Amino acid sequence: MTKALLMVPHFWDPVCVPLGVSSLKAWAELYGHTVDLFDFNTVASVFDAQRQYFEEGKRQFPEWNLWNIERNGTEMLAQDQMVYLFARHRNNYQELVAEVVNLSGLPLTDVLDRLNTERFDHIFAKLYSRVRKIVEILMTKSKPQVVGCSLYNSTWPATLFILRAIKEISPETRTVVGGPGPLMGITAVKTEVVDFVNANYFIDYFIIGEGEAAFTHLLDNPDLPYGIIVSKDLTSGDKPIKMAELPLPDYSGLSVDKYLQLSVASSRGCPFECSFCAETIFWDKFRPADSSLLTEQILTLKAKYGRDSFYLCDSLANPIITGLTAELSRLGESVRLDSYLRADNSCTSFRRTRKWREGGLIRARLGMESASQRLLDQMVKMTNVDQMAASLRSLSADIMTSTLWIVGYPSETDEEFDMTLKFIHENRNYIYQSDAWLFQYHPEGLAGSEQFQQKSKKKYRFSDELNQLFAVSPYQLEQGLSLGEKFDRLERFVRAMENSKIPNPYTMHEWHFASNRRETLPKGRKWASKNIASFNT
Repeated sequence: MTKALLMVPHFWDPVCVPLGVSSLKAWAELYGHTVDLFDFNTVASVFDAQRQYFEEGKRQFPEWNLWNIERNGTEMLAQDQMVYLFARHRNNYQELVAEVVNLSGLPLTDVLDRLNTERFDHIFAKLYSRVRKIVEILMTKSKPQVVGCSLYNSTWPATLFILRAIKEISPETRTVVGGPGPLMGITAVKTEVVDFVNANYFIDYFIIGEGEAAFTHLLDNPDLPYGIIVSKDLTSGDKPIKMAELPLPDYSGLSVDKYLQLSVASSRGCPFECSFCAETIFWDKFRPADSSLLTEQILTLKAKYGRDSFYLCDSLANPIITGLTAELSRLGESVRLDSYLRADNSCTSFRRTRKWREGGLIRARLGMESASQRLLDQMVKMTNVDQMAASLRSLSADIMTSTLWIVGYPSETDEEFDMTLKFIHENRNYIYQSDAWLFQYHPEGLAGSEQFQQKSKKKYRFSDELNQLFAVSPYQLEQGLSLGEKFDRLERFVRAMENSKIPNPYTMHEWHFASNRRETLPKGRKWASKNIASFNT
């Protein structure tokens, strides 16, 4: 038996209980191991540093207020932390930070004239002092033989700091990382993973792919040589674990009361291959479970934790939402569900979406991306603008509709961007909130990576010094929109949402405004106040 400690580093929004580490804990303990869990994002003094950073950034760079920075600045925040942790004693530290925060490609002198790194450094110093103390307490309390961290774009520097601290405190403790990697697509290219591991001596293992088989293999073998573990190499006959074989996620050790929702999933992977997405690359085949299995999990977790609000972590819930909500209605169970849905024909029936609402669906997160049919076809969205509009009308009668849009997709024209803004304005009475993110490119790992490379060569975004510091580095396409043009469109998007009074809430004050907005919508398109108020608290 091996004792392990799995941690979710900052910053990862605590919307729902982290499903990955909870599932790994449940799986590993089936095989006789013991796993403790900890999430730094439920520690107020840690997570609040993200808010402080963006507020300070908006003071130094007012244009951040128009960049939807809480979504589009998370990778920048991670990169700034990387420079702070590993280069703050260099003579050109100020210039390196300026390069990172220069999102829109301004002349570097313009950024340096306004940049005050001391204010950011003060936030980071307090943050990492607190994190170090927590790590020391956890190590004393848990006494783990293996420590693992989730590795995402936004948790990248924290993961490195924590695992380096682990080795300083307890050199014999084995360390492991898993997840999509510090940059989108890194786990699709083994050479990048090798470079990353070699650059960070305190990482003993890097798991590529799904974690269950690889994590238990590591725990079962105390003398396992350090290196990269590819999950697919450990599954018998190249057959991934079936959803029905996975145990109920175990949240023990996590501060469940501090999350807005509990988390469950009925599938892994995605049946579609949208060009900008990494889901079909990361997960080993699309594997759905019967909706009855998900119903059973939801009711078990509801009874165990006394919570009735659930985030469905499926890539898309379309395949199971009808069966799930019908079963919950039949059983007379009162739950609240939040999920991603594809705006296709299944969402265009008022009768069907009303049944979804009766079965507990409160929010539908709709990845609409663009209102240009040409771009939708290039993205392989397999939907059309008319279906998108019909879906909004049908869903918004009873369900909160959150729409997501891509700004700066390769080959997007100004006219096509205007189509998106026009579509949103015309459908504003059917949209609860609207969120935009800048297209991110990686030469491997996206479903459309090869397609993008055929049309444009890639190049590194940063200087050689930063590339070496990061060990992995963001790319961008040589052709297409410049950074300045992308952020100009992002500003136009934010202003257009303000003019249409469509919120994109990130603070409780903004959530309150979004909830009150229902009073201004046409009759029949209002969201029940008790549902919204309870959903966001």
